Formats: sequence, structure tokens, C-alpha cells
Amino acid sequence: MKIRRHSKNYNFYGDTETGVTMRWGSSINTNPEYAPWPELADISISNHCTKGCEFCYKGSTENNSFMLLDEYDYVLSSLNSRRWGNVFQVALGGGEPLEHPSFIEIIEKTNKKGIIANFTTNGIHLDKTTVKYIKDKVGAAAISVAAINELKLDKIKLLTEEGIKANIHFILDNTSIYEAIDILKGNYNDLLKNINGIIFLTYKPKGRASMDKCLNIDEKLEEFTALAEKSMCTARIGFDACFVPVLMKYTDVNVDYIDSCECGFFSVYIDEELNVLPCSFANNQRSSYNLKEYTMETIWQQKYENYRKEILKNTCISHCKNKIHCRGKCIYYDKLSFCYKGPETEKKILEVY
Repeated sequence: MKIRRHSKNYNFYGDTETGVTMRWGSSINTNPEYAPWPELADISISNHCTKGCEFCYKGSTENNSFMLLDEYDYVLSSLNSRRWGNVFQVALGGGEPLEHPSFIEIIEKTNKKGIIANFTTNGIHLDKTTVKYIKDKVGAAAISVAAINELKLDKIKLLTEEGIKANIHFILDNTSIYEAIDILKGNYNDLLKNINGIIFLTYKPKGRASMDKCLNIDEKLEEFTALAEKSMCTARIGFDACFVPVLMKYTDVNVDYIDSCECGFFSVYIDEELNVLPCSFANNQRSSYNLKEYTMETIWQQKYENYRKEILKNTCISHCKNKIHCRGKCIYYDKLSFCYKGPETEKKILEVY
């Protein structure tokens, strides 16, 4: 299925069979400020998980907190615009999605709407029966790991043998960065040879994740960043939006191939209680609106207007070659604003001198 959206300042093309997307503004050489309708929805179908990872930003437990099947159906209907059509793709998470009693039905409902379904899992419940059933029904599956020894090759093999793209979500903190450096040096290429891609996810201090494991601005971060543009890893590499400002400031990576934070601009998050937020890592309720009280159209086109204005101010005073492409400081976590220098920074400098 081909999805097309066209207006004066926003144009989008997506192919649900290949996953290829293109986006441009008033001309092919300009970027739109935001989408009039979300392109991607990150949906937590539960907050239930039996594993108990220490880095879990949702603090998920064995609590049976599941989004009901009819609620998921309602979410998908809410993500359909009379003018702009369906959201292009959804990223299903949790909790642990594979522990949801209606996971298969959720995939089926997504397919029937003509929406690409992707999901992230810890991999424990990934088995041959499930994989065979979701073959040709999902765009990709991502397995989250916090260390290279957590990578289970048998789980990767299950996916790849059925033609499902297998990605790794590698949690990047001040301990795992040592292994991340080795990954970029190509030291784990034998392990990663069947991986479609490895995406480095910046550790966020939320849920059970404590502040003391956040990345530090030190020589290891510098080494990792330098390797990003000359990676020897045979698998494709990617980074979450939180790390993009660092790439823009400290590397020569082509900005046409990376995007600043798209939360609330091109993507949206919906939790298992149908709360809509710009970002799944949001640590406050300032921009939280429930789908049972507001329509997605009202939330996206009206309620998030001030959120976008606040982000677009970009008060960073750093002399950066790519400032025009960057959205500056993370609105939720000062600790993740690695290269940000704001007016308050300038004030401190003046006080010293």
C-alpha cells in the first residue's frame, strides 16, 4: 500500500510493503516543521513484564496492566484522519509485548488497517510458533540488550529464517559504552552478521533507571562519537533522537541522513491507559491528554501547538555548524543535553569573569 500526504508545506510518501518513506516541505530541498498528522505511533500495549530489567524506563512489573483489545482497536481508529489517512506505522512496546495475551490479534488488527507493525521485545518469549505466525505481518522486530552477552543468537536465527528483519536495541550507558565502542570497531562482527541493524538507545533516568548510569561527557563518549562516522561494524548502525545533537555537533555525518527529535512533531506516544504524550520517555504530564477525553485531531493539531513552540525556541547559544537543523536541549532531561549551552550558561561565564 502506498500512502501519500500533500499540502503546501508538508509532503509525505510511504510504501507499507518496503517501509520506504520520503518527506519534504514546500520543495524537495526543504524540510517541513511538523506533520499535520503523526507518521509513527509508539504504542505501549502493556506495562506488564516478568523480566524486571534494572534499566526499564517504565518500571514495568508483573502487574497484568494490559491495553484491552477493543481499546487498541479504538487507538487505531483514533490514529486515522479523515483528511490524512492512517498513521504509517506503529512501534509496539510495553512492558513486554509478547506477554500480552492478545499480541497476535493486535498484529492482525494493525495489518487490517494497512499499518506497518513493528515491535520491541526482550526476546524471552520469542518462539518458533509466534515467529512463523507473524511472518509477513511485521516490518521488523527489535531485541533489547544492555550488554553483548545478552544477545541470544538462537532468537535472531528464529527471526531471520522467516525473513523478519532483526534489529538490536543496545542500551547505551556509562558502563555499556565500552562494549559499544568495540561494536563500532568491528570486534563483534561475527555475532552481528545476521543483524539487520543495531540502534544505540541513550540511557534515560526514568522508571527503574537511576541517574548514576547516564552517559558522561568524557573521553569514552568522545571515542564512541568519533567511531560513529567510521564504523567497522558490518551491521547497519543507528541512534535514537537523544543522541542526534552530539552527532550534529561533533561529527561530519550528513544531516540529511539524521533527524532531530521528532516527538510531537512527526511521531506520538500512547500508553496502555490511552494517555497520549509527545515522547515515551516524558517525565511529566504537561503534554499528556487521554484519548477518551480528547480526539487525536485535537491533541495533535491544537494541544501540542505550545509544546512545539517551546521546542522550536532552541535557546542553545553554542556555535554549532548544524544548529539550524537541531532542536537543542531535551525538554525532559537536562542530563541528556550533552552539548547544550543555554542563556544560563552564558550568565555563569559572565559571573566568573
